[in-house]
Formats: sequence, C-alpha cells, structure tokens
Amino acid sequence: MKTLVIHPKDTSTDFLSIIYSDKNWTVINTNTSKKFLKEQIKSHDRIIMLGHGTHCGLLGFDRFVIDSTLVYLLREKDCVCIWCNADLFVQKYKLKGFYTGMIISEFEEAMYFTVSADDNDIDFSNSLFANAIKESIDNSDMLTNVKKLYDGVSPVITYNKKNLYQS
Repeated sequence: MKTLVIHPKDTSTDFLSIIYSDKNWTVINTNTSKKFLKEQIKSHDRIIMLGHGTHCGLLGFDRFVIDSTLVYLLREKDCVCIWCNADLFVQKYKLKGFYTGMIISEFEEAMYFTVSADDNDIDFSNSLFANAIKESIDNSDMLTNVKKLYDGVSPVITYNKKNLYQS
C-alpha cells in the first residue's frame, strides 16, 4: 500500500513521528503548495494525517493543510486522521479509516478538560499512543488493536481511548 504522511512540523506533536520513522513512506512535513499536496494524495492509497486540528481539518503552516477542499480526494483513500476533533471532520465528510476525537497530548489540554495529569503522565500516554498506532497501522481492525496496546492506569489514557474511532 502506497502511503503518504502529512505531519506539519510542530514540537508538540513530534512524538507522532515514531509512527513512520522506519517506514519507506512519502512524508510531507514542510509547507507545500495545494497543487503538490493534491498530486501526492492522488498518487497514494493511504493518507496519514497527524498533528493539530479542528473540526475544519488539519492545521499547519498557519493555515488548514487538510480541509473541505480536499475531501473529494480523501473519500477514495484509506485515511488515518490523528488530530483533535478529527472525528467531526471525518463523520461530516464520510471518510473511511481510523480517526480521533479530542485527544489530550499536552498539559494545558488536560487542565482544560479537567483530567488529572502531570507532564510525566502526558509523556507516557503520548509515547504509548504513538507506539500503539505504529504497531497497529497495517491491522485491518486498527481500532481494536490500538485500544489493546494503548492501555494503562492513567486518566489521560482512559480519556483518550474513549475518543478513538474507525469507519
């Protein structure tokens, strides 16, 4: 399966790079034109989108890198959408694949959602989550496999596991 990773450079989501670190996949992590991005999406079977986002899409480079204008291309692909509130985007546009709702990956998010955690809890959760994705990415039931591997006694993990989906 020809895989494209779209992961705008951001120190707060660097932990996700473990997912593709030893893979021979195409990676876009710097600012690129919409035309180039469309060409890359068209030429790949699976699109993995990682980072920060909203219900409107994946953010990067002070703009939406993935938004409604690319949905017509993404509908034909196997998608992995890992950003906060990707669930709202995926469900609205009826994309298929693995995706996340609100995911706590920073201390400020834990505080905002009143989830008891310190930096060590967040770091542990982030590492375990990224490794669970890495180990499950080629599994046909990615959701079940991720939930099995992303397990531990942690309010952050408990919160995040409730926000993992597959369509």
